[in-house]
Amino acid sequence: MQILTESETLAIRAVANGDRSQLDAAREAFYRAGRRHGIESCPELQFMSEVLAPVPDFLLRAQYRKAVLGRSN
Repeated sequence: MQILTESETLAIRAVANGDRSQLDAAREAFYRAGRRHGIESCPELQFMSEVLAPVPDFLLRAQYRKAVLGRSN
């Protein structure tokens, strides 16, 4: 079962790498896939949940970022 499309995954990984120009695409991917699969379904959605949180947990965000970027290698 594919949770995110390739382009959605790339957008979220770009945000994890600091590319804020992909934030809108990553946000749309999060809302689409998060509603259907839940944010616990993959590291990319977990990372985006912290990026979009009104009061983010920066330690948790760093852990999710590491998981997202580790999957891209």
